[in-house]
Amino acid sequence: MEGSLEQGCYYMEVPEDKRAVFLLPWGEHSMLGTTEHGYSGDPAEVHILDREESYLLDVLRHYFPQRSQQVIDRFAGLRVLPVAAGAAFKRSRETHLPVDNPRQPRLVTIYGGKLTGYRATAEKVMKILQPALPGRKAVANTAELMLRPE
Repeated sequence: MEGSLEQGCYYMEVPEDKRAVFLLPWGEHSMLGTTEHGYSGDPAEVHILDREESYLLDVLRHYFPQRSQQVIDRFAGLRVLPVAAGAAFKRSRETHLPVDNPRQPRLVTIYGGKLTGYRATAEKVMKILQPALPGRKAVANTAELMLRPE
């Protein structure tokens, strides 16, 4: 399958295992991800594995063989998922928001979820914290605010 990359976010399924991979064009380059593997080491030591990079580049070659395969940078992060049986990429992405004190919360822990739902998650966190916050008048509607790249 061939195509050009203009703008936006491209969703691709890996032919072998049907996992989702996303590609964001960035000029002549692309940001490509994701893979998921269990990790139990020091969070400061997390890094992309050679097999993960190869996996992602194979997907890029499959869908966009004309796109540059040059890797100019790499990054890896951690997402905490609720404990469950089975492969990480098949687990729920539901966001969990436990609090220290349900009547007067001062601490909300966020785990699970997806980066693409950050606004909805932020709104839920603010609603949870409302009893502990001083009264204020809203000055903006985050559902309508446009995001601009800096």
